[in-house]
Amino acid sequence: MTIKKNRMVIGIIIILVIAFIISNTFIHCRKEFVSGYDFEISKIGVTPTKKLRLYDMEGKEVSLWNYSVMANENVSVGDSVHKAPCSEFLYIYKRNDKGGYQEYKRKAPSGLFPYNWFCK
Repeated sequence: MTIKKNRMVIGIIIILVIAFIISNTFIHCRKEFVSGYDFEISKIGVTPTKKLRLYDMEGKEVSLWNYSVMANENVSVGDSVHKAPCSEFLYIYKRNDKGGYQEYKRKAPSGLFPYNWFCK
């Protein structure tokens, strides 16, 4: 009888943890789709999975939940990142010879939840 109780308690804990992870991801994904980004990259870190950590000019890390910018994509310090509120794509701009910015990459969302769940 105690083995059944232990399995049931462990099962409930696992379900609660999974529910928390999914709801946390949903909240962060929604927040990111609805908000916008417009910053110049001041620092770049690389995670063990080769995903880039981008930092704005104030030195704050900008967490990207829906977009994956990888180390092999040639993104560097001084590049500009822009995403309008409720825009599907994240744009990365590189500085050209004239001192202005020109579009370098357009990143589609790669998150767990589709863009059109939050913005239409």
